Formats: sequence, structure tokens, C-alpha cells
Amino acid sequence: MTDTYIIRTPISGVVLIERPVFTDDRGFFHEIERRTELESAVRFDLRHAQWNHSRSRKSVLRGIHVAQWNKCVYTVRGTAQIAVCDLRPESRTFGQHVSYAIGERRRVAVFIPAGCGNSFLALTGLVDYMYSVDSVWYPDGEYGIAWNDPDLAIDWKIKRPLLSERDQSNPTLRERFPAWFDATRVRGSNGMPALVRSVGDSRPGDGRAILVGSSKR
Repeated sequence: MTDTYIIRTPISGVVLIERPVFTDDRGFFHEIERRTELESAVRFDLRHAQWNHSRSRKSVLRGIHVAQWNKCVYTVRGTAQIAVCDLRPESRTFGQHVSYAIGERRRVAVFIPAGCGNSFLALTGLVDYMYSVDSVWYPDGEYGIAWNDPDLAIDWKIKRPLLSERDQSNPTLRERFPAWFDATRVRGSNGMPALVRSVGDSRPGDGRAILVGSSKR
């Protein structure tokens, strides 16, 4: 199975799906994702269980939300800055993130594996953000991490976003995973792993993500 349209990121399991957009005087047609190609890329079977759709006005930030299910996200309208954070303590890239501008200027879907944080910031007037998940939502299936966590150090393009009451009170990484940070000190490591940050609106082949150094603050 070809993975021509699959773009791998520095975070294991997080991939971009960027298929061609066909335009004419009527508008455009875009095949967002082929499940067989995605399953080949991630190497396990995926089932569709639930579709979700959110609409956000400019400056709204949703996240960081960490779910126990896999999701494939896509911006239908407008442009959003998406930040995907690896919050799987057993992962070698725990505490790292990638960030991209996706939407009308770059029609790309993002696959986010279970245990990784999903967050996005509306950069334009209205943003319609949709995602397919492989489990029906249940109350204990997700939790939040602070959008402005100092260890993640996400470079949000709007510095004073609009947040829900819930997202204003999410804990930091150190509050959620104290044992991980204690173990890091025992190993003698100098804080968090190196932070991975994407070049906001970068294209494939343009250094999709760059290493910007230690996230130790």
C-alpha cells in the first residue's frame, strides 16, 4: 500500500495526510483521507466510531485535550494552528510537540494517536474543526493539560487566547506527571527532552519540524 500522501512527524505515530486538492470554476474537490493508507502507515486497524465538529471564532484556543482514543482531525473552514503534544510517559518523545497551520491555505488532516494531546487555536474569523475518532466519548476517557505549560513551551501565534473555564484550570505537565519528573532527576538528566516545534506554515520538505533545544526553563 502506497503512503505517498503520508507525512511522518518527529513524534511517533503522529502523521499528516496531505492529498491533492482539485479545483475548477465550480470550487474544489478534496479526498481528505483513505483509511487503508492511514492504517498501513500507523500499522494497526482503525474503526470509525464518532464524528465531532466544533466551530470557533478567532482567538479561541481549545486544549490541550488528551484522549484514550485515536483521532483524525481536519480543518474544514478557516485556518487553525494545531499543536500535538506527546503525553505518553513511556514514549521517547514524551514532552515534545509539533505545531502546524492547517486549513484553507493547507488542506491537511492530522492523525493523533491515543495518549497524545490535541489542541488548536483559531487564527481566522471562523474555524470549523472536525475529527473522526475510533471510540465513543466517555467521561473518564480524557483529561487536560495547561495550554501555556512552561515545559511544553508552545509558541502560540495569539498570545492572549479565549479559553473555556475548564481549559483555564488544566494542570501542568509537572502536576500531572510528578513521578516522571522525579525519575528524570534520579537519572541525572537535565530536565525535559529536547522540544520539537514545527515551522508554522511549513510545507513538506521545508524542514517540517525543527529542533529548538531543551525545554528546560
